[in-house]
Formats: sequence, C-alpha cells, structure tokens
Amino acid sequence: MVDNKTVVIMLVFLARKNLSLYELTVQTKFSIKVIIEQINYLNSFLAKNHLPAIAHSAGRYQLLGDEKEHDKIVSLLEAEQFYLTQEERVCLIYLYSFCRREFVSNVHYQDFLKVSKNTTLSDIKMLRSKLAKRGISLTYTRAKGYSLVGDEMDKHQVAFQMITQLLESPIGFWSLNYILSSWKFALSYEKLEKTVEYFYESFQLSPIQDRLEKSLYFIILILCRYQRSVDRVLQGSPIVSEQLKELTTIIVTNLSQDISLSKPLDQKEKDYITLILSGCFEGEGTKDDDFFEALAKAIVDEMETVSLLNFSNKEELLQGLKRHIIPAYFRLKYGLTGDSGYTQNIKEHYSDLFLLVKKALRPLEEQVGLIPDSEISYFVIHFGGYLRQSGDTQSMSYKALILCPNGVSSSLVIKEKLRGLFPQIHFHRVSKIEQLKLIDNQTYDMVFSTIFVETKKPNYLVSLMMTAEQVQQLKELVISDFPKACLDDFQLDQLIATIKKYAHVHCEEELKLALRTMVKQDIFRKDVRPLLHQLITEETYQTSSEQMNWKEAIRLAAKPLLASGKITESYPEAMIEKVEEFGPFINLGKGIAIPHARPEDGVNSVGMSMLVLEQPIYLLDDPKQEIYLLLCIAAIDNETHLKALSHLTTILRDNNNVKALLASRGYQDIEMIIKQED
Repeated sequence: MVDNKTVVIMLVFLARKNLSLYELTVQTKFSIKVIIEQINYLNSFLAKNHLPAIAHSAGRYQLLGDEKEHDKIVSLLEAEQFYLTQEERVCLIYLYSFCRREFVSNVHYQDFLKVSKNTTLSDIKMLRSKLAKRGISLTYTRAKGYSLVGDEMDKHQVAFQMITQLLESPIGFWSLNYILSSWKFALSYEKLEKTVEYFYESFQLSPIQDRLEKSLYFIILILCRYQRSVDRVLQGSPIVSEQLKELTTIIVTNLSQDISLSKPLDQKEKDYITLILSGCFEGEGTKDDDFFEALAKAIVDEMETVSLLNFSNKEELLQGLKRHIIPAYFRLKYGLTGDSGYTQNIKEHYSDLFLLVKKALRPLEEQVGLIPDSEISYFVIHFGGYLRQSGDTQSMSYKALILCPNGVSSSLVIKEKLRGLFPQIHFHRVSKIEQLKLIDNQTYDMVFSTIFVETKKPNYLVSLMMTAEQVQQLKELVISDFPKACLDDFQLDQLIATIKKYAHVHCEEELKLALRTMVKQDIFRKDVRPLLHQLITEETYQTSSEQMNWKEAIRLAAKPLLASGKITESYPEAMIEKVEEFGPFINLGKGIAIPHARPEDGVNSVGMSMLVLEQPIYLLDDPKQEIYLLLCIAAIDNETHLKALSHLTTILRDNNNVKALLASRGYQDIEMIIKQED
C-alpha cells in the first residue's frame, strides 16, 4: 500500500524536479522527518521498478530521468493501492457521485478508492450524516444506483466545499484529477488554466489565485455533471464587468469542445458560471461601483465606532477593502464559500480583533445574510494589516518584496507574519508576477513568494500557514544571506558584551550568527496589551448620586485617568468636543456611553475608567440619549487597547451583565464580571 504522502511528494518532484528540504516542507506541509522517510521509500520503489532515483546534492533533491520515465512513475503509483483518510474519502465519494456518468454501486466506490466493502459502507454513513445537515440525501435504488437527492443549488454548494477541502489538503490536485480520470472525462485543468491566465493577463485583471483554482475545478465538475440529464442551476444576469462575461464564454466554449453536454448551456446557465467567476477577481464583477464604495465606507465607519480605532491611511484602507468586498459579496450572496485552512489560527491569534471585525461587518451581513468565520477571517487580516504604521523604513537594514497572487488579504497575512520574524526588513506587497518584472531590482534585496518565481535576487518560498519548524528553517536561510534581518547589531553587541563578562568568547562572529538564529521573536513581539480587569480597577471605578449635565459627567468619568497621569487636562475637553462635532456617537445603547478622543488629544498611556450614575445624563441635552454608565477610554494607538475592549464588548452583549453594571454601587459588585475573561 502506498501512503498518500508518497504520492504528494512525488507529484511535487514531478512539477519542480529540483527542491530543497525547506521548499519541500512548504509545498507538501509535511515535516522534514516525514519527507526524508518518504524520499527513502520512493527511492526503494523506483529502484525496484528500474527507474532513476531522487538524487541529493548540496542540500537539494533532484528527480532524475526523462519525461517518459516520469510518466511511467505516475502510472505505477496510480496502479498501487494507496491510503487516504476517511475525510478525504468522503469528499471523493461525494464528488465522484456528483459528476457520475452512469450507474454507481458500492463496488464502484470500492474500486475507485481501492478499499474494502466495509470501509466504503462506513464512509457512506459518514457522508450521509454530513449531507443530512444540508437537506441532501445519498440514496440507493437497484435501477439508479447511488444518487444525490435534494435542491440542486445545495448540491453545488456542498461540491464547492468538498473541492475546497481537498485542494487545501496535500493530495488536492491529484485527487480531483483522479476523479476526472476515473470517469474518463477528457478535460485538462492545465489547458484551461493557461487559457484563463492568458485572458486575465491581457485584460490586467487581478485574480485571487487559490479562489480561481477552486472555481475552475468547480466549473469543470459542473459541466461534467451536465453530461447527464440533471437539474441545472439558473441565474439571472448578474451586473458584472464585460470582461467576466467574455471569460465565461471562453471557458464554456473550451470545455464544451472536450465533452458532450446533454444539452447546450442557455444564457441563465452561463450567467451562473459568470457568477462563480465573480468571486475570483479583486475589484471585478461590479454590481454598482457606488454600492460597493458605500458598503466599504459603512464597514470602516462601523469598525471605527465599535473598536475606537483611527485609521490614518483611511483612503488606502477603503480602496483595498472595496477590492476585497466585491468578490466576497458574490461568494457570500450565493453560498460559494469554503473554510480556509487558517481560519482557526486567525481566531486564536487575533481573537480580540476577530470579535470587533465581526460586529463591524453588520452592513455587509444585512446584504448577504450570515457571514461564516472563514470569510470574517479575511476581513480580520485586512483590517489588521492597516492597524500598524509602517514605521521608519530608513532605519531598516533591508527591503523585500512579497509576491502573493492570492489577493490582498492573503498577502497581508504573510506580511504580518514576516514583519514579526524580520523586524529589520521593510516589506512591500506585489500581487502579480508581471509587476515583479517591472520593478528595478536595485530597489529591493530579496523576494518572499507563495509560488516559485524567476528572479536574480534571493527568493524564499513561504506559505500562509507555517509550522514552527518551517519558521525556524526560513529564519536560518534568510539570516545566512542577510545577517542583520532578525536582530540588529546594537542589541547583539550588548548581549555579547554581557556574555564576555562571565565567559571567554573565542569566535565572536560565529557567536553573533548563532544568537541571531536562536533568539526567539517574542523579544520584539511581547504582548503588552492590558486585560480589562487591569484597567477597570477599584481606583478607576466611580459612582455618583449627583444630578449633573453630560459635560460634567464626562469630566468626572475621566478624573481617575487624570489623577494617575494617563491623560492630560486637554483630553476630557477633547472628548466633549468630539460629541459636539459628531453627535452622540459614543452612545452604545442600553444606557451606556464610551467617551473617547484621539491619542494625540492628550493620552500618555492606555487607560479605562468607569462611572455609574444614579441620576441619568442626556448627551447633547437630548432626552432620547439617556445614559447611566460611562466608560472612558484613553488609547495610545490602534492596538494596545483592543484586548480590553474586546472583552468589554463580550461582557456588554449579555443583558444580565449590563443590568449588574448599571445597578452596581461599588467595585466589589462588578469585580467578578470584569474578571470573567480570565
């Protein structure tokens, strides 16, 4: 039995021929240990079949032999029994059934997956359980065999999710091509990809590469399904660019030449394919330019309100967000979303921002319905990338380009990761290979890319999700070429000077290099964001039974922050001026207001204070703006207060918590609520 890891590694070699261990780990997502084990197995397999081996020289592995011999390797591997996980088999069974050409029995599934009858029965049981949640059933009759029963659009949406799941696994492309070859579909993804690539390059469209891959396979499988007489998904004419309509025509014409459809596609069926493509290009597929512009502005305004953020580069943010919203809108509107491999990672590492962004997406949610976490994650990264200021690029030792053809959000993920690893490198994002060719190579020192590119400068392969092992390998590779990328010499010299006090240093330069490699990045990235209970304390909590106006209440709420030196005397007045200028925007509802101003208005350090009123105040003397609780916030930047604010937002979502806060007359009354985040 051949392990699927074996197949994956061989497919990578067949595509690239010559690779380093690090590149293999990025391409396959396997550890170094697993890769070395599999290469040893492959060499035994190749030797047994009298085929050239995988050679190792100067830290790189190379697949020897000619194209004819490589084709023979593929044939031999396909003839072998191979191991797949149950999740992978379930996806394959569904897609195999989705685009089946004829009667399918359990025997077909067994032959297809090369597993036993009991294994396929267990897989079918799991698949049926998954499909039941979508109102789809996998039924069996003697006349028809296994077939999918349910709403056609639901079947398509599940197919897209299954494709997404497979393409994010190591066996992705191989598994989908295996389905097509099993039914002897004469369709070439590679041929279609080249045609589409030529088209979008000619019209200077910006593809979201991984999304486009999924969608092209999806379209291929749909047209394969349409070789039988089945229900078809119809769609009214979407208001998209003429380029996307033209691309639809090219794809349909190309694929229809290779297969025989039960009946030609009519216009509504072509419109459906156009709609699928509309989620694959940034800034394309425009419904209405003003509509998306207004939607982007509404989301940014909401984000500034719920998170107290101030985006200095607001216009750039709006334009980037609009480009992202357009394809996201169509994906969400028609249920063509799939979970990304790094959704959970984003939720864990950016939990504070995730909650706030989720709230800020309310304008989009009103248009498309519930937004899944996978799509929220993209927006989190998008906003997160704009929170940090670029910093002083003059003081940085090196300049690098980040080439990521998977869209602005994905490139922001990578940029944020690399900035953390290499604080001495200034990063500039590039979305297309063509752009790389136009940039003077004297203006940058290195390239980080998610795909292999031809460049005279050092090029490092990276992925969206990197393991700790890959991170360490990447750091070692970069540091060997650019010694100052991780730790600046000043800091290192200080560290070495301390070591010299207690030990004799024989090889100072070698020690410096070793320290650069060894020292962990948390020296630079230490989380100094305070928790809510560290800000709302007995010292910053107040109550008042006095009758006062709204201005007096804001000044009183700010007193603990003023007394501790966290703000200057100008800050309370700035908060008042903001309400006078912009209206009662600080009113959260439920009798709660969050007065705040900008960091430059008099903030020395991050702080929060709470004032509970027995007698209400009315913002701008408006009886409709009744307030009993003021939470004064002093933010020093766009990040430090987010953890506390996110926890506060969670607390305020619970009406019982709100009632307890409003009814409190001492810090002890709310202490447990404030500390519940722990």
